[in-house]
Amino acid sequence: MLARARRVGRALEEAKKSERRFRDLTELSADWFWETDASNRITWISGGAPVATFFGGTPTYGMRFWEIPGVQVERRVLEALLERTGERLPFFDLEITRADERGARQVHIISGQCRKDPQGRFLGYRGVGRDVTEQRRAEGALAEAKERLELAVGSAALAEWDYDLEANAIYLGSEWAGLLGRRPIAGIMSALEVNELVHPDDRLAVRNELVAGFKAQKTICEVECRVRTEHGAWRWVQAKGQVTERNKAGRATRASGTVADIHERKRAQAALLETEQRYRALVELSPDGVMVTSDGLVEFANAAAARILGTTEPQALVGMNGEELMRCAQRELESASAKLSAGGRAVVLTLFRDVSESRSAARALVESEQRFRAVAEASGEYVWEADAAGRYGYLSERVEAVLGYSRAELLGRRAQEIMPLGEERAVQEWLAQHAPDGRPFRELVHRVITKSRGVIWQSVSAVPVRDAAGRFVGYRGTAADVTPRRQAEARIEQLATRDTLTGLPNRVLLADRGAQAVLQAARSRAQLAALLIDIDRFKLVNESLGHQAGDALLRALAERLESLLPADTLARLGGDDFVLLHAIRSVEEAAALAQRILAALARPFTVEGRTLNVSASIGISVYPGDARDFPELLRNADAAKSHAKESARGTWRMYEPALHARSVERLRLENELHSALARSEFVLHWQPVVRGRRLVVGAEALVRWQHPERGLLGPDDFVPLAEQCGLIRPIGEWLFERALSQAGAWQRAHPGRCWVAVNVSAPQLAQHGAYVEHVRSCLEANSLPASCLELEVTERVLMSSLEENVETLRRLGALGVRISIDDFGTGYSSLAYLRQLPIHKMKIDRSFLRSIDTQVADEAIVRAIATLAKTLAIAVAAEGIENEAQLSRVLALGCDEWQGHYFSAPLDGPDFDKLLQAESSTKALG
Repeated sequence: MLARARRVGRALEEAKKSERRFRDLTELSADWFWETDASNRITWISGGAPVATFFGGTPTYGMRFWEIPGVQVERRVLEALLERTGERLPFFDLEITRADERGARQVHIISGQCRKDPQGRFLGYRGVGRDVTEQRRAEGALAEAKERLELAVGSAALAEWDYDLEANAIYLGSEWAGLLGRRPIAGIMSALEVNELVHPDDRLAVRNELVAGFKAQKTICEVECRVRTEHGAWRWVQAKGQVTERNKAGRATRASGTVADIHERKRAQAALLETEQRYRALVELSPDGVMVTSDGLVEFANAAAARILGTTEPQALVGMNGEELMRCAQRELESASAKLSAGGRAVVLTLFRDVSESRSAARALVESEQRFRAVAEASGEYVWEADAAGRYGYLSERVEAVLGYSRAELLGRRAQEIMPLGEERAVQEWLAQHAPDGRPFRELVHRVITKSRGVIWQSVSAVPVRDAAGRFVGYRGTAADVTPRRQAEARIEQLATRDTLTGLPNRVLLADRGAQAVLQAARSRAQLAALLIDIDRFKLVNESLGHQAGDALLRALAERLESLLPADTLARLGGDDFVLLHAIRSVEEAAALAQRILAALARPFTVEGRTLNVSASIGISVYPGDARDFPELLRNADAAKSHAKESARGTWRMYEPALHARSVERLRLENELHSALARSEFVLHWQPVVRGRRLVVGAEALVRWQHPERGLLGPDDFVPLAEQCGLIRPIGEWLFERALSQAGAWQRAHPGRCWVAVNVSAPQLAQHGAYVEHVRSCLEANSLPASCLELEVTERVLMSSLEENVETLRRLGALGVRISIDDFGTGYSSLAYLRQLPIHKMKIDRSFLRSIDTQVADEAIVRAIATLAKTLAIAVAAEGIENEAQLSRVLALGCDEWQGHYFSAPLDGPDFDKLLQAESSTKALG
């Protein structure tokens, strides 16, 4: 028994040591461990630093993970977890997040399996957690790097391509379409279609290069060829690529690469060849002798050499000793020789001339050199030479003016030593691409640090320098400060792609980013939401506070939207329209985002010391469910936005296919409305205005549209559309002129019998003095007394530009025209302007009269308006009277005049004339 007890003791001691080792290991591990009871409440956590970092001092025992304060779990993920734990199933990689004491977002994942006792009873879960915060940050950084790479490829005028050999499909990036003169949209073509674009003379070279790559004879394939553009012209491109995938048999299944536009380079090469031929011709025609010798014997001489040396033909000099010929010449010669390498042989090029004939040319040369030096100094360029390692060996004096360094400070140093961090790598990549193996290059633009620690842009061009053996020994070239040019280019790009007011991407940049976002969503099989945000009643801010305040509000709106979603693309289309592009996992996420935006915009704005409250209407369209490309996505979001504004401002609406049909119908109606005036489709109807119970004292002119297909349309069917598309002014002018023409005819037929009322729109009133003159001339043209004309102005139109409109209405009142405030009580209802204007009448809106016989509040409002009008000696009229009960109440409350279907529906001209005649006859009989 004692021995057994000792063995048990030793086993217990070993178990304790093992437990301590396990705990020590878990303290050092990046993972941490946990257990829960059958109700998913935590009973044990071990893990050292990861646990302390994530949970801090927050209590955890006895709580479920998602109940711990500060811990966040996505709702859909939590629902899936509860479903699995309810079925006692294991779960993996549940992502939980929490902000640490510094506010930094920590991300952990946990996995767990069921715990059961020996009898199989469920005890809870046991699992492991891991800190994946850095992994998530790295994934985000990788995505940003990928986006920057795609932008860099696009800005470098390169087009990417990807060839799926098994599918016989070639994906071509959007820049490829740009090379062909097409709309820059990425697409997929078959190999045969791409081959048809290649010039017939270049197809064999392209095929051989592809075959070499497919057969692994080359790692990187490169070929130059001509392709046909959209307009039928041929353009030189350079294609590079390599095989990126092979099957088990070693056969190529995928290849990728880029296509660069080298058309200008090819043109430059052709020009260079032409220049070489021209120089050869110049050598032949040169008045100076040119002679090439090898081992002392003449191999070539031009005609001038034969003439100077006294022979008839240059060929006669070939094979003769060149030095002897020069020494025996009967003339005084001036010569210069240079050793060159031609085909691996050393040759001597000798130029000589008759000094007596060249003196005048020498003077001209001196003058030419002086001009060249003056031009070089004026151009701001400096000349430099560097060895193969890039160390300066020569610098002209101009370098001090450009860089601030003296020549002595730079000689022996490399240009890379005065470049900003990261610039050397960019320069090396540029040279590797544009000037490999010591080739000449032009306009390498990069940044350098001046002696005063400023940074400038300089443009460098150079040609290689080779020794007598033809070996590359360095470069010789020029450099100039092009900082103003780069700044101008950056400014031009800013103006071309950015909204000048808010700095946000404009419509051009939005189209580019939107196309890229749609392409990315298509590749990753994800969803992309476009939210079109329109600020409700923004025009009112401009009209009441001025455009400066409106601009300040737009900037504040942009800043708040950017702070809400800094990583997304936010653009301003113009006016008060903004567009937000956001990658989503579900339509519900887009709706939640719209609700967040509305909540953010609901907070007051402070603009120029004023507190403004705004709301917005948002239209949402989702790719790929609602659209096939970005233009369609944006168009559908706009349709949804219009639906939101029509249904209830300050809300959002998702796109529905029916909205497109509505937009098409609205566009068709707008086009028909534009031509309705020319086709004389508008007609006037007249609503009788009654005093007392039966006496017709006037009529309100109402416009109707006699649509050729829909029949007679009321103003509610087309006036709002006319206001939006700018037709309300010409329609209003037509109504005014026709109404006064008809009123003049009635005045002549029934003198003093009645007056007419005409509605005035905001664009008409905004003409101010011109509108007053138009009213005066129309009254005179129709021989109509001004007292027979009543102009109805709504409070909304009146307040759009109050001071100017008040002056305009005063001038109209001075003509004798009566002024009526229409729909009184539904707009601003400011009492101030009642004292300022020559107002003769207030028309109570029909919304207060519908229930006046049953609603005490409506009756009180009408009584208050009538009392106020009587006090100010202003007449009161009621519109929309439909029954006897309404009429009795308004008459009892003191209304002077009324109109509505209870007396008569609006009548056309002949019917209203009959009504006047009937009333005149009744008066005569009475």
